[in-house]
Amino acid sequence: MVSFLSNNQKMKTILVLTDFSIRADHAAHYALKLAQKIKANLLICNVFLAPADEPMTAQIAWPIGNYETFEDDSTNDVSELAGRLNQQLDKNLTDGEFRPSIETASIAGSVTDTLNNIVASNHILLAVISTHGANGLGSFLLGNHARDIIEGANCPVLLVPYQAMFDGYKKIAFATSLTGSDINVLHSLSGFAKYLNAEILITHVADEKFVDPGDFNTSKSFLEMVSSKIDYPSIFYRLIKGKNVNTSLEWLSQQIDIDLLVLVHRKRSFFQRIFEGSITQKLAEHLTKPMLVFPFSKVQNALPVF
Repeated sequence: MVSFLSNNQKMKTILVLTDFSIRADHAAHYALKLAQKIKANLLICNVFLAPADEPMTAQIAWPIGNYETFEDDSTNDVSELAGRLNQQLDKNLTDGEFRPSIETASIAGSVTDTLNNIVASNHILLAVISTHGANGLGSFLLGNHARDIIEGANCPVLLVPYQAMFDGYKKIAFATSLTGSDINVLHSLSGFAKYLNAEILITHVADEKFVDPGDFNTSKSFLEMVSSKIDYPSIFYRLIKGKNVNTSLEWLSQQIDIDLLVLVHRKRSFFQRIFEGSITQKLAEHLTKPMLVFPFSKVQNALPVF
């Protein structure tokens, strides 16, 4: 377990994973503004690779003797980033505004495992990562780890496209399959939205022909559950008719004036990931708006209370 906060100081925290690229730097500044709005602290973390203790390590060209150099470089760089974020707060913070505290960590190991260890022992609301280049998930943290983070994270993950500016959220679109477990996501999401006074647009993609009478009954039943269980006044519903969920949600993010797209990521089998991929990952490839991904493994259990 990786714990950074004492038991009486377990403030809600946004975890920011960085590889010190310009895009990751942008995501960290984005996360800082979000943290101010939802009154959360920041934990800036760099995960660097370390030589394994296995004998096969000798078979690869890895500078084992330079481990301390990697650690020192990571520690110095993450401290420098935190310093610039604190300078931004000093410059722009007005009287009465919440000031997030900014902690740092440099940890050797697997990105996803490290993320989940931090989540397990700290009050992490969500993790923030950047997207990279035209291929969206291409080169985060010295490799293609963003897909692994989406697939394995035990907390919501916010993907921030480069140059996406944070100016609060006026409209949050939640793409739902109208299952009962998505009510839990809406409950968590409504707590998030209240800090920003944002509308939540419940969005469901159905076949263009919409010939199945059961679709109407399912949506009616789901919305009745929303009315009875979610205490948030600014929730609306929109049906999007289209055969392809991915294309329909891309259209939503591009054509409707939303500030954040929210999805539940349902894990797929090994062969499905190879041959089909997931809707979440395909959307992330062409992301123009920030996307918040809730892990399905947590939807039926503990979701963050904002």
